[in-house]
Formats: sequence, C-alpha cells, structure tokens
Amino acid sequence: MHVFYSEEKKGNILILEEGEVKHFRVRRIGKEEEFGVIYEERIYLCKVEKEEKSRIFCKIVGQLETKEPHKDITLYQCITVELKTMDTIVRQITELGVKRLVPIISERSFRKKDAIKRKFEKWKKIAVEAMKQAKRPIHLHVSEPMELEELEPIHEENIVLDNFYKGIKVKNVNLTAENFGVVVGPEGGFSEREGRILREKGFKSVILEPYTLKSETAAVSIVSILMNC
Repeated sequence: MHVFYSEEKKGNILILEEGEVKHFRVRRIGKEEEFGVIYEERIYLCKVEKEEKSRIFCKIVGQLETKEPHKDITLYQCITVELKTMDTIVRQITELGVKRLVPIISERSFRKKDAIKRKFEKWKKIAVEAMKQAKRPIHLHVSEPMELEELEPIHEENIVLDNFYKGIKVKNVNLTAENFGVVVGPEGGFSEREGRILREKGFKSVILEPYTLKSETAAVSIVSILMNC
C-alpha cells in the first residue's frame, strides 16, 4: 500500500500539498483505490475525495494498525566529517524506529553548529520519506547539537561504541532494557580523552566485532541489534 504525508486535516478530510501531490500523481492512484496518509502519529486509510492542481483531498475511511518499537532509543551521533553522510544515517535510523537523534560535536567530528542546524529542514524531509516507506507514523525528533562533554547517562542503559577500547560485547549489555542512549563516534572514532570522559560518567564501552565499522554502519548495526533483542 502506498503511504503519503499530510499536515492538514479538515473534518474527515486529509489534504496533500506540494511534494506529496507530485508523489501521489507519480503513483497513479485510482479513484477507488485505498492508500495510507500519515497525520499526527496515525496512519489513516483514505480514498480520493477531490483533486485540484496543487492539492489532493483524501477522505478518511479507516485507520491502519501500526506497530510501536519495543525499545526507546536515543542516538547521540557524532557529526560525520562528510556532512552528507548524516542524510543516510537519518533515513536508516528513522526506518529502524529510533525516537531521537542528538547531533554531537566531538574532536574529530564536523564542528560548525550553524551548518549543522541548516541541515535540520533537509533531515526532516528525509525522515518523512523514510516514515512513508517504513509505515512509521511517529516523527524522528532531532535535537539541538551538543558538545560531547555535555553528555550525561540519563537513560536506563547508556552505551558508547568504541572499538579502540577493550570494552564489553553487545551480549553483555542489558538487552532487556526499554530505554537506551547510544553514542556513536565520527570517522576516526573518539580520542582517548573522550572515551575516558564518557566511561567515567557511566557510559558502557561496547565493541562490535569482528571489524572496525564506518560511523554510519556502526549506528545502524547497534540500533538493529537493540531493536530486535
């Protein structure tokens, strides 16, 4: 089933605008064909009520049942040096069910806060596309950038991926926890000082075996493991 995204509802009508109209017409949806529309953390089952040049009016005929993630995961992702790599991370973690993304500035990360903030609108669009593909009704929340030194272990289980330190294996993490904070480094990993700071604060240093992963691969790998354990 095709799924679209709306930000406006009038009675039992959801309205598609701008890029969603183009997406809708590319899909060649028939007059009586049913499709999904995401609106305020629900996916409604709809049919076309009326079409205009720049808007499509969708009549709600039901509501789709959606699954909620078993884990509440916040990803503290050090901003990759190649800023466009973050686009891939945003898309993939949205599909996997991560609830919050906190961009982190570390010694080896991309460090310009203003440039990071200018990416927020693009990340929102990427996340919406991923929501539609995954049939996820809940938005990925992207927080303001933080310095790595500001991080605190506020979750039920707090881990940091650091393959340059002899930490614990994933099987030794409390996989029954429901709330996780996961810190992933940039290309080149954390400095020795940064790893020590996080461990002293209470973050558990975790290694993924057998090889050293790229930042975006590490983020997706650990989230996939936690979500499915």
